Amino acid sequence: MQSGRTGAPTRLTSIVAAGALAAAAFATGVAAPANAAPVGVTTTLTDPAGNVLDGYVAAYALQADGSYTDAGYSVVADGVVSINVEPGTYKFFFSDDDNVFVSEYYNDKATFDTADPVGVTGPTTLAPVSLAARPTLAGQVISPSGKPIEDASIQVYNAADGTTETFGSTRADGSWVVGVDPGSYKVRFSASGYAFEYYSNKATLATADVVGAGANLGQVTLSKGGVVQGGITNGAGVPLERARATVYTTSGSQVGSDLTDATGNYRIEGVAPGSYRVQFTDPVGEYLSEWFNDKATLATSDPVDVGVDGIVQVSAALANDPDAAIDPATVDVSGTITDSSGAKVIGAEVTAYDTPADADKPDYVESVRTNRAGQYYFTRLSETSENAFKVQAVDTLDREEGQYSRLPRWFGGAQTYEVAPTVGKPAGAVDIALPLTGGVSGTVTSESALPVEGTAVRFFDEKGNPVDEQTTYVEDDGTYATTSLVPGTYKVQFIDFGYFRSFNTGDVRVHAPEWYDNTSFAKAKEIVVKSGQTVGGINAALSQDLRAFRKPEINGKPYLGGKVRAYPGVWALESGTTYTYQWLIGDTLVATGSTYKVTKAAKNKRLTLRVSAENGLLNGTAVVSSQVIKKKPKVKVAVKGSKASIDVSAKKVKAKKFKGKVVVKKIVRKDEYGAPVYKKVGKAKLVNGKARLTLKKLTKGKNKLVFVITLKGGKYGNAEVEKTVKLKR
Repeated sequence: MQSGRTGAPTRLTSIVAAGALAAAAFATGVAAPANAAPVGVTTTLTDPAGNVLDGYVAAYALQADGSYTDAGYSVVADGVVSINVEPGTYKFFFSDDDNVFVSEYYNDKATFDTADPVGVTGPTTLAPVSLAARPTLAGQVISPSGKPIEDASIQVYNAADGTTETFGSTRADGSWVVGVDPGSYKVRFSASGYAFEYYSNKATLATADVVGAGANLGQVTLSKGGVVQGGITNGAGVPLERARATVYTTSGSQVGSDLTDATGNYRIEGVAPGSYRVQFTDPVGEYLSEWFNDKATLATSDPVDVGVDGIVQVSAALANDPDAAIDPATVDVSGTITDSSGAKVIGAEVTAYDTPADADKPDYVESVRTNRAGQYYFTRLSETSENAFKVQAVDTLDREEGQYSRLPRWFGGAQTYEVAPTVGKPAGAVDIALPLTGGVSGTVTSESALPVEGTAVRFFDEKGNPVDEQTTYVEDDGTYATTSLVPGTYKVQFIDFGYFRSFNTGDVRVHAPEWYDNTSFAKAKEIVVKSGQTVGGINAALSQDLRAFRKPEINGKPYLGGKVRAYPGVWALESGTTYTYQWLIGDTLVATGSTYKVTKAAKNKRLTLRVSAENGLLNGTAVVSSQVIKKKPKVKVAVKGSKASIDVSAKKVKAKKFKGKVVVKKIVRKDEYGAPVYKKVGKAKLVNGKARLTLKKLTKGKNKLVFVITLKGGKYGNAEVEKTVKLKR
């Protein structure tokens, strides 16, 4: 929680004390040479109980004329005060971050003039500074669902004159506390996405409740704002679908707007407390506009007063627009616009374009809107010499929440002007059907099942291109939904932007990005979106740790005296990720870095590689172990055609000591993470250091093989030999 500072002066002059200050400077001998090397001034900052505080220290330097000027400030963290200044005479000011303690000048002084001047000739340690407690106001801010609201703004006013006393903001748990002087106050609460209010549940400063210093205001619930709602009908009382209601401030600034649904009702949410004006219009063009209550202008309209979280009913009956009437004798082309569900499209914009010889330069000839029966009429095509037109329909009006969008189409079902069929004049029944989009919905939580508010849900097409215009965000309750996806195949990614929020609050709650379903892009499940349907259950549980989708590896020579190297693996977030490496024998750290030369300390033990990945505030760890460390055997592999021979030996060791098995694997491809995928093409026993086998399923051309030799007991470790075999047949 951050709050306003009381504010130490940046330049202070005391004429009365100037002579005394100058004398003090002379006495302490701190006349500093220009650009002298800075020295440190240190102390501690605590509360009366000895608890360390976060805050800041400001320094003011004595000038030759006896005045003091700002010499900088330094942040105090965990009670440690350290500020660098040039040699000279200074006064110091101390304050805590939350302003819940009484700020003071050194040493335990209330004003600048009474502050002790301190001569600084070298590193200086001040006496410990303990700030006295001051009265506070405190409480918690929550949402209507009871969820704490972080970063809500708290503004405290002097109850007597309405001036701002101080301000603050809430912590992650919604709690807040600000320091105040003894007195009476009024408090205002506000937060992004919520309506402001004054304590307690008041719309104005004048009506706000007065509270005294030291009060705990308890829980304050911020609403999403007031609601202006109602119905719009025609003069006969028939509900009008897709008529518009718009709320304006008294000065004419738009606050919110909504189209009516099929029952003629609208609802405008999130209206802050205040007095407003409401206008009713018909984007379809069949009815005349008016202001509430049946007024012609904003200035003459009746005011609509909205409280903190109340619902205000405002309705209207619109008169017919006489200019909207169509003379059948003037119609050149007409038709009906529907969507793929068969519903009539009200207010769709239908445009006729000409068909010039140069198809790259068409121009529109006439544009009209469909009426409430989904019908449209062109009446001006006869005014042009053109005889062939191409007609497009676009649903440009807002849709109700949860409804599917309608995709633009040309007559004939075409998606582009170039392939659309032409229409002559006069013509009737030039009908167009607009396909509906589809949707995806789900729930996003943390692994602890808590909602992850504000997480972005991104969609990628079959070629891996992001469809950024369809990115949606997780709501307060952890759910998300989009209904505007063009039918097709998608992959879904979840990205928590808590990383960016944390810079404001210091509260780290970032989660690693994730593809559906908990994998990488290459292996992410594909989601097929169909017209007029929503794919549900596309959920995610985000981790605060980076994950390795492909485990780290120990490569090189895992033998006594050999050199091994680390491969970090493939992680959930690759771009910008850095890796550190630790080599361990048992629980003992023996080396860091990407390589390690194996020593005798690892004999008959396994070597462990621990890889730590970091990316911003995200981190993760993955561990892999080697085979048991022993001596390196000498291995020869020979391949002729489909026959292979393996010989294992070592100096001064009899051949019969080498027993085990040989497995041969062919690398057939690499998986989505770049790891090889194998197919077994042969196996044999190793007896007296020798094995002979036939390789199966080799193909013409190059065959990349891996010979895995596993030895039983003894002083020598297992071995792998890679060999490329080329077959001509």
